[in-house]
Formats: sequence, C-alpha cells, structure tokens
Amino acid sequence: MGFKKFNKTIIFLVLVTFLLSLLLNFSACENRERIIRIGSQAALSGDYEVLGFDQTVAASIAVSELSPVEIGGFQYEIDLVSRDDQGDPEKAFLVAQEMAELDVSAVVGSTFNGTTKVSIPVYDEYKIPIITPYAQGEDLNGMGNNFFRMVMSNQQRIENIAKILADQLKPAKLILIDNRSEYSVNLVDYLVQSLKAKQIDITRRYSIDFSSEGYEIITENLLLDTPDYIFCCAEYDQLANLITKAREAGINSVFVTDEVAMDDQIGVLASSENLEGLIAVVSDPPSIARFTEDKKAIDFWYKYTDYTESMEQELSKEPGRYAPYSYDAVQVLLAAMKKANSILPQDFMDELKTISVDGVVGNITFDERGNRTDPPSTLFKYTNGAWARY
Repeated sequence: MGFKKFNKTIIFLVLVTFLLSLLLNFSACENRERIIRIGSQAALSGDYEVLGFDQTVAASIAVSELSPVEIGGFQYEIDLVSRDDQGDPEKAFLVAQEMAELDVSAVVGSTFNGTTKVSIPVYDEYKIPIITPYAQGEDLNGMGNNFFRMVMSNQQRIENIAKILADQLKPAKLILIDNRSEYSVNLVDYLVQSLKAKQIDITRRYSIDFSSEGYEIITENLLLDTPDYIFCCAEYDQLANLITKAREAGINSVFVTDEVAMDDQIGVLASSENLEGLIAVVSDPPSIARFTEDKKAIDFWYKYTDYTESMEQELSKEPGRYAPYSYDAVQVLLAAMKKANSILPQDFMDELKTISVDGVVGNITFDERGNRTDPPSTLFKYTNGAWARY
C-alpha cells in the first residue's frame, strides 16, 4: 500500500507540475499576444530623412498617448516598429516583406509615391493595411484593397482649385498659364479638364518660357485678352516678375496660384502694391494650414516640440507639414481596431473603410479607393504686404 500511495503522490505531483507549466506557458503566450505592432516605414536617411523623422516622432507621440489600449476586452501595449526604406523602391520592397514577417497589424508609410507603390502589393498579400501620410500620386489608386491615404491626392488638389475658381471666384474671362515644367503642365492640363466639367469657359491657355522675351510676349497677349482672373502655376520668383510686368503694363487682373508660389520671398521681388489681391490655394486643410488657431493643431505643435526637446538628433524641433497626418494615421488605425474589437487586419480592414475620426487634420473618412473624402483646401490672399487667410 505504501508503494502505491507513493506512486499516486508522484503522479499527482507530476500532473500539478504539468498543469502549472501549461498555465505559465499560456500566460506567457497571452502576454506576447497582447502587443499591437504598428509599422512605420519611411525615408530615415538621405536627403529626405527629415520627412521620416517627422513621421516617426508624430507616430511615436500617438503611440505613447494610446498605449495601453483596450480592444475586445483585453489590454494591449502598442509597439511602433520603425524601418528605413531610404526612399528607394528596392529597399522599400524588402522593408515591406520584413514588416509582414514581423506580423505588424498595420503600416504607416511610405514617404514617396515610388516606395509606397512597391509596398502596397506586399502588404496586400498579407491583408495588412498601409496608410500613407505623404504619397499623393494618382497611380496609387486602386492598387490594393489595403491602401489608404491621409493627404489629399494630386487629383483632389486640382479639383479643389477648379471648385474654388468655379464656385467662389466665378471668372468671366479666365487665363491659364504654366511654366513648361512637368509639374506645372500636368497641373494645368488636369485643371482644364476639371473646369470644363464644371462648364467654366477658359479664354486662353499659355505655356510660357519665363525668360525676358517670354515676359514681354505674355504681357502683350494679356493686354489683348483683358482677363479678370489669371491662374498661373509657376515658381514664386517667376510669378513675382510676371505680376510686376503685368501691373506696369496696366493689367489689373486678379492673379491666382497654387502652393508652390506661396512664399514670403515673393514680397522681396515684387512690391506690396503689385501683389495686393494675389490668391493662393493650398492643399492643407484649414485646421493645420498657416496661421491656424485650431486647438488640436496647437496642442499637437506643443506635444511635438516637447517630445523633440530632449532628443539628441538635430533634424527638426518643430513638426513639419505632414507630421499631423502621421499622428492622425495611428489614431485612425487604433479607432478601427476598437470598432472591430480585434487587432487582426482581416477583422478591422473593413472598419477602416467606414471609419470617421475627428483628427488634427480635420474629419477623416475614406472613399472606395482609400482616398480622403472631400478633403478641403485653404485660401490665402496677399494683403497689406503679407499673406493672410482669405
């Protein structure tokens, strides 16, 4: 009997040890699973490293605010997995593969159209959403079911210019001018299409070589055209010279331009009197555009400067133009996970398509192609020697 009791005791102890081991392993497994990995893919080296730095800092601030987060009844720590794709498509492809192998739930990035374009299919294969704070190219549309964009696309930017011309400025005689650069020609090409769709007549379009002779030729033509509005897509120095020549010739048309020419230096090259009334359409929404008084934007500025104050890296102590988009991207991803009660991409992907979040950059919703729904632009007017909100 003693031997049998001894055996039973041994067996009991073995079972208890085994169960405790299972419990500890299960607990450890549970702890490992309660981490949400958010990827941050950007150019962190090279000529544009400041953009990657901006994204990393902004996303880190969002993570620090949101972690830990309760999803589906469990508490999760958020781990930001940052990788440098160097702004190179080949490197971006490898980074995307690495991110997928690291089992990230979603990715914020990438910095450029080219790096984003090669990354989308990799993440799509693993059903991982990618949400870019930077890339604006139209060729990204429809590439994958997993693509989302925080900034407005190039097409949306030009459509906003057309809408402002058609609905607010209402020109009777409109002249369009490009400076023959690829950017300028493409913008005006699409603007022509957008204005025609809105049934706005274009009196004439000019493609100008901004040389001394070019200024003379366009000024003579504008005198004959007598437009009330002139949209000119050019560098600020070219626009300053054109406006000066036009005013000297007695042309009083209102000049309209896009964000490329909205530079304070324009006031150094042309007089305040000649620039008075110049309008610029900027793709930033009112909440974060220049001279904003929006509380969320101001609070974010302080969060960013506080975060970078103690950092040794001397890239940017203040948030760049696209930092708020990176911050909001993390907020949107976590909001979708909460709504789906899951950190699994296949569970919260559909929630991203119907999400509505009020962020620093305004209300965020997405259309069927992953673009922002009706993102607003901001108008500025040159008044009394300086740019002011229009």
